[in-house]
Amino acid sequence: MLDWNDLRFFLAVARTGSTLAASRKLRVSQATVSRRISALEEALGITLFLRSPSGYALSVRGEAILPGAEAVERAIDALASSVEAEQRRLSGKVRLTTVESAANIWLMPAIAAFRTQFPAVIAEVFVDDRVLDLSKGEADIAIRFGVQPDDENLVIRRIVELHESVYARQDLVDMHGIPQSLADLARYPMIGLSGVGLGPISRWQDSLGPDVHVVHRANTLSAIISAVQAGMGAAVMPCLLGNAHRGLVRLFPPIPELTTPGWLVTTASARQQPHVRAMLDFIADFVRDSISRTEQRYSVANAA
Repeated sequence: MLDWNDLRFFLAVARTGSTLAASRKLRVSQATVSRRISALEEALGITLFLRSPSGYALSVRGEAILPGAEAVERAIDALASSVEAEQRRLSGKVRLTTVESAANIWLMPAIAAFRTQFPAVIAEVFVDDRVLDLSKGEADIAIRFGVQPDDENLVIRRIVELHESVYARQDLVDMHGIPQSLADLARYPMIGLSGVGLGPISRWQDSLGPDVHVVHRANTLSAIISAVQAGMGAAVMPCLLGNAHRGLVRLFPPIPELTTPGWLVTTASARQQPHVRAMLDFIADFVRDSISRTEQRYSVANAA
C-alpha cells in the first residue's frame, strides 16, 4: 500500500534534483530521503530516478507517475485546507459539568488541547457533586459515574471503567507492611468519607468489620488524597489518581466490587450542535488515551 509520505519525498526529489536539497526542504536527514525513495521504488517495483554524481533525474517510469503524485498532493492540500477552514468556523460556548477529580484529571487538559484546534469554542465548566439537569439546559455535557443515567432525554456514552484500590504513603507501608488480605488493613489507620452511607466505597469500608480503625474523614476526594499524602492513613481512591501520585503505594490490585463506570452524557439537541459534538468526541478520545497511558506507565513502573 502506498504511503503519502513516500510520495512527498518523491515529489521533493523530483523538484529539487537531489536528496540533499530535498532533505533541506523537508527538514529531515539526507539518509532519510534516500531510504524513503528506495522504499517507494521497492513498493512499486520500478526505478523512479536515475542516480548520477550530478544528482537524481526522473526515469521514464518516474515521469509517468509524476502527474498522479501531484494530483494526490493537490487533493491532500485541499483536504487540509478544508479541515482548517472547518476548525476556524467552529465556534460557540459549551457548558460542562462533573465532579472535581474528573474536572482536574480530564476536563481541564482535554479542553486545553481541544482549544488548540478549535480556538473559537469557549468552555464553561461547573465543578459540582450535584447532578445538574441537562434536560433543563443547566449544562450541555456531563461526565458522571456510577449507575447509568436512565433519563430517556439523554444521550449516553460509556467511556471508562474507573478502578479503585487502597493507597498509602510509602513510609506508612514501610511501618505496617504490605497487607496480604483485606483483614490486614486493621494494621493501618484509615481515612474515610465524612457522613454515613455515602455510596459503595463507604459500604465496602464498613464491610471490613469493626477492627478497621478510621482516624480521619473528609467529604471530597481531593481532601482524602491530601490526607493520604500527609501520611494520616490509607484510603480508597481511583487507581488513575493513586497511580499518578509519587510516594503513594497501591496496597491491593483493583477491587472488583468498587469498579465504577463513567458516562459521557448530553442531550440530543445539544449533540446536534457541531461545536458540542466535536467536544464530546474529543473528550471521549482524551479520556480513553489518558487511561491507557496511565495504565501503561504503572505497568512499566511495576516491572522495573
